[in-house]
Amino acid sequence: MKTRFLSFIILALAATHAWADWVIVEKSTRELSTKFKGDKVPGNAVQESVVTMKIIGDQIRVDMGENTSVILGAEGMTMIMHKQKMIMKTDMASLKAMIEKAGHSVSGQPPAKPVATGQKEKVGEWDTEIYTWEGTMAKGRFWVAKDFPKHAEISAVQDKIGKLMGGATAGLAPQASDFNGMVVKSEQTMMGQKSNTQLISAKEETVDPKEFVPPADYKEMKRPGAPK
Repeated sequence: MKTRFLSFIILALAATHAWADWVIVEKSTRELSTKFKGDKVPGNAVQESVVTMKIIGDQIRVDMGENTSVILGAEGMTMIMHKQKMIMKTDMASLKAMIEKAGHSVSGQPPAKPVATGQKEKVGEWDTEIYTWEGTMAKGRFWVAKDFPKHAEISAVQDKIGKLMGGATAGLAPQASDFNGMVVKSEQTMMGQKSNTQLISAKEETVDPKEFVPPADYKEMKRPGAPK
């Protein structure tokens, strides 16, 4: 559950965010560790999904496939499990503490900077430069399009949310503004879990504020480990 929480935060932080309303669609591939009993050998399962991110101001909604959604903003994070019709809320203080604990309390430390490799590659319609980055909890490679329209604007909320968490996300993902461009592809590893993302589309369009309100008929469940 902890890794799943952090995976959603990485998706939100590594995505493109903006002050205007945006809808961003990415293809995501995650390698999930599986365990078997008896004489079967542990292996890895690959999960592919289309991830849709909807942004209004500094609120981000991440829909991973049809089963799970996450709303992330200044007040914290709400996970929505559609199949079970359940929601699970985590306030910002608890979210920050959980990330700091997983990353051995990196809060207050300066975030690691991406490093340019000098390599260039075409990704879809974009000419990109490849960067590497390594934090205390994650590492990866990032394909950055320097000529992506409004890339400075669409980095603003990502960095703002990181600051709201008091630097707790410094070990999770690089700061968007350090790339000076748009990440259109990434390969990341966090706590042993590998994930790849590639941009499908990014459109500036109106997002309905109702998208950031959980369904009224869903029941709330307590986060594992939360005080009763």
